[in-house]
Parts: sequence; structure tokens; C-alpha cells
Amino acid sequence: MIQIDGIKRQVFIKLLDNESVHALLSETGGQAEYKYSSGELLVVNLAVAGMGTKRIRVANLPPEVPNDTLRAAHAHFGKVQDIHAEIWSKAYRYSVASGIRQVSITLT
Repeated sequence: MIQIDGIKRQVFIKLLDNESVHALLSETGGQAEYKYSSGELLVVNLAVAGMGTKRIRVANLPPEVPNDTLRAAHAHFGKVQDIHAEIWSKAYRYSVASGIRQVSITLT
């Protein structure tokens, strides 16, 4: 799998297993070269991405689905720290739930 984060100018490549990751880092010394079509050469750093704590926004989930169900669904990926509903701004007249929930999870 390849995931691009254009704002941070990062590319994440998910390999099938940890051994492949460590073999790639060992073979390359943690660096690779990328050659643009203009001929310009760029040295790219390779590293293991940290899992850490992430915030996931869950949209279009019916409000009657309890947070415990959401917590159980994400438990496979790590420890769910917190779940809270996003609220519409008071600029929209009523500060009510927007239908989006944020799940804070420490990935494992």
C-alpha cells in the first residue's frame, strides 16, 4: 500500500511484514535516490514510521450507534483513548453534534 501526504511531503509505503521493512532499511542504509525527469537528483530518507497516538474522524455513523460499539470496532488496531462527538460551531446557530466522532487511539 502507498499513502501520500502531500502537505508534509511524505510517502508511506506499507510492506507485508516487519522483516521486509528492516531488510529494506539495512540494504539501503536508510537512504535512496530519486531522479526527477529534469535530471535533478534528490536523496530521500527512509525510516520506520511511528505508530503513536492518532485521531481518526468517523463520519456518517448513525447517532444511535453507541461509543462502546465504535470502541470495540477499533480495538483490533490499538487502545482507544477517547471518543468524542464534534459539535457544529455556534455560528450555525445551534451547537449540536455534527455527526462526526473523533476517536483517539494508540496504534499497536
